[in-house]
Amino acid sequence: MRKTSKRYIVLLLGFLVSVITYLDRVCISVAAPSITKDLGLSAMQMGYVFSVFALSYAIFEIPSGWWGDRIGQRKVMTRIVACWSAFTILTGVAWNYPSLLATRFAFGAGESGAFPTLSRALARWFPPHERARANGVMWMGARSGGSMAPVLAAYLMAGIGWRATFAVFGLTGLVWCAVFWRWYRDDPAEHPGVNEAELRHIGPPSAPHGHGEQPPWRRIFSSGTMWALFGMYFCSAYGFWFSVTWLPTFLMKDYGLTLERSGLYSSLPLAGGALGCVAGGAFSDWLVRRTGNLRWSRRGIGFTGFLLAGTGSLFSAFAREPFLAVLCLAIAQCSHDMTLPVSWATVTDVGGRFGGTTSAFMNMASSLSAMVSSVSAAWLMQTFGSFHATLVVASGVYVIGGFLWLRIDPAEVLEA
Repeated sequence: MRKTSKRYIVLLLGFLVSVITYLDRVCISVAAPSITKDLGLSAMQMGYVFSVFALSYAIFEIPSGWWGDRIGQRKVMTRIVACWSAFTILTGVAWNYPSLLATRFAFGAGESGAFPTLSRALARWFPPHERARANGVMWMGARSGGSMAPVLAAYLMAGIGWRATFAVFGLTGLVWCAVFWRWYRDDPAEHPGVNEAELRHIGPPSAPHGHGEQPPWRRIFSSGTMWALFGMYFCSAYGFWFSVTWLPTFLMKDYGLTLERSGLYSSLPLAGGALGCVAGGAFSDWLVRRTGNLRWSRRGIGFTGFLLAGTGSLFSAFAREPFLAVLCLAIAQCSHDMTLPVSWATVTDVGGRFGGTTSAFMNMASSLSAMVSSVSAAWLMQTFGSFHATLVVASGVYVIGGFLWLRIDPAEVLEA
């Protein structure tokens, strides 16, 4: 019997929602100059607006990831996307600093758990030797959305203003919710379009734990691999968050670019990241099949990608031309994002049936890092008069993350 390929529709849905996620996230970075002008905000206040999203995301990340493990990804993912889409629309309604701060806090709470839940959904529909590639496609969607957002947002804002632009992006997510709820099933065996051959290819089913069973919290918090993943992912987000928050402002302030040109340039690093995501996932799965060594197939890509990212970020700090600075950032982002599918395949494999919970634990580190990155970038800019110091700091943080990869054991399974 020829096997069906419904798992690729799951992957397509994951790709599309990842695009929408970063359309909504990155939109505010392009809108930042207009928002600060219209609402009378300072650079530090805008930094707090960026960071409050990360704060609430971090607070609710583990509960949301655990919730997806417990009741299923279909219910939780629909709730997550509906909430963040609503708060994307409400961002355009903000009338002063407190209202904007409150909306972005709610936005972060609503979106928390999105990628852990989605990664767990992919793990249920794809066999282990295809998971890094599947996660690579998912993160390629995230970076593609982040790459398109500056260009789309800049041109939409020039035509309809920043408030209406948030409404357009928010409505897109609500459409995805309707499609996902109608089509997706937590268990591939429950989907009428999946035949026996595809079920055998996917492997044994992995159901939500439910029935009062709790994640192995003690093993999670005592695992050296989990803490190394946590630290690595903190390092991962510091430089990246600059690209999705302050980069357009950096290009306009330090290099004098227009809104439209800064939007176009800001798309390049995330476009490079999209290529890195799909390449890293495919290469890692190829290495696993070729060598049979899961540990070094993951570690090697993680270590190398972080060191190259640190080098690119450092060169960008000393570039005199805006295009050269962005090109170096694009190389850094591409190198770094080769590690993303490896990170998520590793943390879901380590977590096993509790992969959503372990993914949320790792991803919480990125939210804490994003909070630090947003505020420290504003402080460094005020202290040194430019954002170049942030790029130097990001370079050092990437190097630390690379060495943390040498402490990660992808073959460890917490529930074993």
